[in-house]
Amino acid sequence: MNNWFKLFLLTIFFSNSTNAFTDYLLKKCNQAGFCQRNRYYANNIQSSHNSYYHIDEQSIHINSNDFSLGANIIKTIPRDDIDDITIILPFKLSFQNDWQSVRFTIDESIDGRKVSELPLLNHYRYNETGLWSFMNHTDSLNNTPLLFEKLENIQSNLNKLINFVFQTPDLQNNVIKIYNQINQLEIHLFLDSFQIHIFQGNDLILSINDRSLFNFEHHRSLEENFQNVLPEESTFNMFADDFEYSKNDQIPFGPESIALDFTFNEFNSLFGIPEHADSLRLKDTSNDEPYRLFNVDVFQYNLDSKMPMYGAIPLLLTANKEKSVGVFWNNPSDTWVDIHYTDNNKISQSHIMSESGIIDVFVFIGKKPSDISDQFTQLTGRPVLPLLSSIGYHQCRWNYNDELDVLNVQENMDREDIPFDFIWLDLEYTDDKKYFTWKPDSFKNPGKMLKKLAKYGRQLAILIDPHLKTEYHVSEEVEKENAGVLNANGDLYVGRCWPGDSIWIDTMGKIGQRIWEGLFKVFVTVKLPFYIDNLHIWNDMNEPSIFNGPETTAPKDLIHNDGFEERSIHNVYGLTVHETTYNSMKDIYATSDKRPFILTRAFFAGSQRSAATWTGDNIANWDYLTSSIPMVLSNNIVGMPFIGADIAGFDGNPTPELIVRWYQAGLWYPFFRAHAHIDSIRREPYLLDKPVRDNVRDSIRLRYSLLPTFYSAFHEASVNGNAIMKPMFFQYPEYEELYNIDNQFYLGDYGILVKPITSPETFTTQMTFPRGIFYDLLTFRALVVDQLKEIEIDAPITKIPAFIEGGHILFKRDIYRRSSKLMENDPYTLVIAPSLENGSASGKLYVDDGETFSYESGEYLETVVSLVGYSILKNDVIHSPENVDCLGNTMIEKIVVAVDKNNMDIGDHVTIKVGSETRKLNIEHVEGATTVEIKSPQVHVYEQWEITF
Repeated sequence: MNNWFKLFLLTIFFSNSTNAFTDYLLKKCNQAGFCQRNRYYANNIQSSHNSYYHIDEQSIHINSNDFSLGANIIKTIPRDDIDDITIILPFKLSFQNDWQSVRFTIDESIDGRKVSELPLLNHYRYNETGLWSFMNHTDSLNNTPLLFEKLENIQSNLNKLINFVFQTPDLQNNVIKIYNQINQLEIHLFLDSFQIHIFQGNDLILSINDRSLFNFEHHRSLEENFQNVLPEESTFNMFADDFEYSKNDQIPFGPESIALDFTFNEFNSLFGIPEHADSLRLKDTSNDEPYRLFNVDVFQYNLDSKMPMYGAIPLLLTANKEKSVGVFWNNPSDTWVDIHYTDNNKISQSHIMSESGIIDVFVFIGKKPSDISDQFTQLTGRPVLPLLSSIGYHQCRWNYNDELDVLNVQENMDREDIPFDFIWLDLEYTDDKKYFTWKPDSFKNPGKMLKKLAKYGRQLAILIDPHLKTEYHVSEEVEKENAGVLNANGDLYVGRCWPGDSIWIDTMGKIGQRIWEGLFKVFVTVKLPFYIDNLHIWNDMNEPSIFNGPETTAPKDLIHNDGFEERSIHNVYGLTVHETTYNSMKDIYATSDKRPFILTRAFFAGSQRSAATWTGDNIANWDYLTSSIPMVLSNNIVGMPFIGADIAGFDGNPTPELIVRWYQAGLWYPFFRAHAHIDSIRREPYLLDKPVRDNVRDSIRLRYSLLPTFYSAFHEASVNGNAIMKPMFFQYPEYEELYNIDNQFYLGDYGILVKPITSPETFTTQMTFPRGIFYDLLTFRALVVDQLKEIEIDAPITKIPAFIEGGHILFKRDIYRRSSKLMENDPYTLVIAPSLENGSASGKLYVDDGETFSYESGEYLETVVSLVGYSILKNDVIHSPENVDCLGNTMIEKIVVAVDKNNMDIGDHVTIKVGSETRKLNIEHVEGATTVEIKSPQVHVYEQWEITF
C-alpha cells in the first residue's frame, strides 16, 4: 500500500477522534484555594466598599541614595471582641533607570512569619525572583531625581535633588504626588485607601487598586485563623487542599496569596501573559476561567483555552494610537489573571492573583507598543543573538534510531536539494533513558557522527532533561552532593518520569548549578574522543514534568535551595535549568568561542537571554496550525521572540495539504523546526510525494534565501527586544481595526507582510492592508491601497500570501546551499520596494561570522541602504570591522527594483560611485516586467557607495 494512502487513512481516523488534554488533571479557579478566595473577595469588596489597607503616614521616608519612597502599608482586620488586628506590609516605590518605568514592591514583615515548627523552610516570602528574571541577576534600581508633593509635612533628610511642595491637606483625598519631570510622569499615591494613579501629561493612564481588590493574605496559624479573616473573605482551602491530585500538599505557611487590580484608562485591548493557546488579544474572563500562569506538561493541549501551558511570562501590555503601557508582575508562583473590558470599550481591567511571594510590579510607559518590549528586555535581558545556523531549518522526530539513520537523513535531504542546519535526537538516543549517556549499540561513535555533520556546517541537538533516573552515576553524584530537589520532609524527592523513578537537579542553588555544569563538561569534553562544537542541548520536561505529580508537575511543598518551597519558585525553575545549561555549554565552547544553542520548553521572564522555545506538543490538524500564529505572536511581543511550533504537528499524521500549508506558515516562525511523534509515520521532506515535496522544498529554500533579513531581524531583537514576528497593531497602533488581527503579521521592521493559509481547500484569503503600495514577494505585482482595507488575495497551493510593503529594502542570498554555513561565501541580492508617495525605501543589514561572540568586540557590519526620491540608492555604513574577512562574501551581485504601479523611471544605465571612482553600468529592460535588475554592480555591503538612476 502506498505510504501516502496509509497516511490518508490515518488522517481520517485522527480527524474523527478526540485529541485533547485531560482537563480534569488541572484545577479550575474554583478548585484552587487562593484563586477562589481572591475572586470571592473581589466580588464582595466591590459590594461592601470597605477599605482595609492604608499607608502609615508616620512611616513614610525617602532613601536619598536611590531616591525611592518607602512606607508601611497597614492591613487592619476589624474585631468586635478584641482590639483590631494590624499587619505591617513594607512598601517601596521608585523610578527605574530608564526613567520610563516605575517599580513598587509590597512585602510582609518577617516578624510575623517565624514558625519554629518549620525548620526546613525559609520563613521569608520569596523575594529573589529578580536574581533570575533581571539581566545580570541583579536587582535593578535607579538614581532618577524625583519631585514629591505631599499634603502633610514629612520630616526627613532629603537629598537636595528632591523638593517637597506643601499644600493645605484635603482630608478626603490624602495623597502624595510624585513627579518625574524628565518624561512628564506623575504618580498619585493615596494614603487612606492605598491606591496608585499614574498620569502622563494630564492623562490618567493607569489606576492601581482603584477597585480595592488588593489582598495580602498575611501569615497566621490555623488556630488564629478565625480572628484574621476579613468579612469579605472566604476560608476555602486555606490550610488544606481538597483537589483530588494534590491532597497531600501540606501548605505549611497557610494562606499567603497576593492580589492586585489594574485599570488601563483609554485602552480597549490587553495582550501578553503567555503561554496560552488562545487569541492574541486577551479575552474577557468575567464569566469564564481566568488566564492561568503555571508551568505544566500539557500533551495535546486544548485550543481557545486559558489553561496553563509550558511557560509563563507575566507581562501585560496595551496600546492605543498615542500611548502604550506594560505591567510586569515579577512573581513566579502559580498565578491567575482576570480580564475585563468595559461596555464602552474605553477601559481595560485586570486582576492578578498569585499563590505566594511578594508583590513586585514594574509599570512601563511608552509612545508605541515596541517601547514596552524595549523597556521590558532592558530590565530582563535582551533576546540572545543566536547562531545563524539556528535560524535555518531544523529536522527532528522522536526518534532517529541510530547514527546511520541520522546520516541517511542528511544524505537524502542533500539528494533532494533541501537545505537544513540542525538534526535532532529525542529521548531514545540515551542508554535506558539515562541522560549524559549514549545508547551503546546505536550510537557507538557519536563524535564521528558529529564530525560528519560538521563537514557540511551542520549541528546536532540532543535532549537532556532535569529528571535523572535513580541508581546510576549521575543521580548518585547529585544525591551525594545534596544537589537535588527535596520533599517536604527534607529527603531527596523521587518521582516518576520517562526513566521511571527519578530525582530532579536543583539548579536554583549554586551546588546544583556546579554539578550540572560538571556533568556537561564530562559528557562533551571527556566522553567524546576529540573537540567538537556542533553539539547543542534541548531542555525538555523542565516545568518540571512529573508523571505522578499533581497537575502533571511538582508537588508545591517540595523544597529548593535556601529552603524555599516549590510553590514560591515554580515558574522560574525551568529558566534556572536552561540558563545553567547555556552557561555550561558556553564555558565548554570557550576554545572556539562558539555560541551555544539551547531549546527550552519551560520559560519565564528572562528566558530570552539564553534559550529558544516552541509551543509544545501540538496535534497534526488545521486548528493547531491556526492557533500557532497568535501563540508565536504573543511570545514575540513580550520579549521572547525565538519561538516556533512543530511543523505539520507533533502528534498524528497530517494530510499532504496540511504539510504544505504548515511549511508555508512555519518558514516565518523565528524557530523553524519540523518534529513528529514516535508513533507517527515518517514525514521527512524527501519522503513526500513529488508535488508536496516540491512545495515544501520551495518553502524551506525561501527561508534560506531570506536568512540575511531574518538574521538582521534577530539582531534588532537582541538590541531592543523587537518582535521578529510582529502583530499588525505593533506596526500600526493608530488603526484600532488591527488590534483584533492575529492571523497575519510582519517580519520585524523589514516590511514583509504575511498571511498564511490555515484552513483546508482554501485558495483565496482576505488580507488587511494599511494605506500604501504592496509588492507580491515573488512576482512583484503591486497593490495600491488608498486606505486601510481588506483585499482578496489568490492563494493556490503553491503560493504564500506575502508582500513587501513599499518603503523597504530586503537583503537576500539566492544560491542554493546545503546549509547556512555554506552560504557565507555567496553574494547578496538587494530587493528594493519603493514607496508610492516619494519613492523612498530603506533596509538594514547586520552581518557577523554567525557563530562566535566576536561581534561583542566589534567584529560585525551594520549598514543601511536607502533609496531617495526614486533616483539615488546609497549605502551608509554604521559600523564595519577592521578585518572584513570575518563577514564572508560582501559583494552585491544583483539589485532588483520593483517598478510596477510606481513612479520609478530607470533609464538604460545607472551611475555608480564608490569613493572617488565613478562608472556607468548598462541595464537591460524587459517589456511588461514588474522589476528592473541591475546586474553585477560590483559594490560591497561594507563600502560607502551611491548609485544614481
